[in-house]
Amino acid sequence: MAIRILHTSDLHIGKRLYEKELAEDHQLFFGWLIPLIETEKIDALIIPGDIFDVANPSSESRKVYYELLVRLSRLKCKVIIAGGNHDSPSMLEAPGELLRELDIHVTGGLPENPADMLVEVRDREGKTGLVIASVPFIRDADLRRYASDESYEDRLESTRAGIIRVYSELAVLCENSYPGIPALAMGHFFVSGGSISESERDIQVGNLAAVESSRLPSRFSFYALGHLHNPQSPGENSKIIYSGSPLALSFSERDNANRVIIYQFEGEETSFRSIPVPPSRKLIKISGTISDIRKQLVNIRADELPLTTLLELDATEENEDPSKRIELETLVSEYDEEKIEIIKSRISFRNRTAGTAELYDTGTGIEELKPTEVFERRIENDKLEENTAGMLREAFAELLEEVLHKQME
Repeated sequence: MAIRILHTSDLHIGKRLYEKELAEDHQLFFGWLIPLIETEKIDALIIPGDIFDVANPSSESRKVYYELLVRLSRLKCKVIIAGGNHDSPSMLEAPGELLRELDIHVTGGLPENPADMLVEVRDREGKTGLVIASVPFIRDADLRRYASDESYEDRLESTRAGIIRVYSELAVLCENSYPGIPALAMGHFFVSGGSISESERDIQVGNLAAVESSRLPSRFSFYALGHLHNPQSPGENSKIIYSGSPLALSFSERDNANRVIIYQFEGEETSFRSIPVPPSRKLIKISGTISDIRKQLVNIRADELPLTTLLELDATEENEDPSKRIELETLVSEYDEEKIEIIKSRISFRNRTAGTAELYDTGTGIEELKPTEVFERRIENDKLEENTAGMLREAFAELLEEVLHKQME
């Protein structure tokens, strides 16, 4: 009897696109997902990471999450959740015992006993037809302790080897405890060849510790992953599948083909297919001179999608001129089109000497930038030699990693 698994990831509940709340986008997605699970007769929903956008989500974000879990519990569909790099392991696992009574299994952080990550999925006859390894984001602190004389490349390899070791141990457990039963692994990490977007936080040593798919154990029929927001199968290995986020979380993701994945296991036969997520709104980025932008705005009209179209304006002029800033601000303030909203505008000048106080485009606050973006702009501004810049990047990556890990505790 066939077992069907639905894979989505990187929900980022509580996400703001600049200052725009995406709560309505999430509710529309959940409203589409619930009946899909019923129609497709899904046996288990898996979400490998980044349930929330921040480690300490607001009470409203938690309410959205728990309301979703209540709705899912009524479907008689098992739910398996693994924490991501944005999630707090302790926060996700706090109601664990209660959630297990609802057949909802949450692995927030790497447990001491690897067997705790294995979840059985039974078919409609009550037989175990699949085992799922619910592996959360593996923090570097979970894997290794650096030796004082260890090189940076050695540290990267230690991280890669640690990730592979976790999956190898689970593969052995599956083989010994569930011989002949297919297995699927969840995970939240970066596989070599994957493409990232601007909204994906560089956390695991700046994503430099990418794992080659050929080093992962073959015991698992599929690796259902989160972390990358654009749906993809890196390289030529179709067993490695990122479902991607169901929503566009930044303007760089506006053209993503958002989707969910359905896996089917029947005897020795395995397959998967993708189902497009219907878009709830359009994101449009307009670039050029202010004159170019003005002309393009005239041609933009509201569409039939349920939510307001959001615009980002990125103006570029030749020479610095304060009147151009005022012109752009006036254009934005006077723009009034039904169901279309400008949520971000900035202007930059090609002929401009950037000082310490001018590292950021006009209209971009430092709170809108990721730590890595602030650091990279500092590097670019100081025009450092490549070797020096490389060493500074490595040191910064380690410091950032340590700070973020402490925030999750």
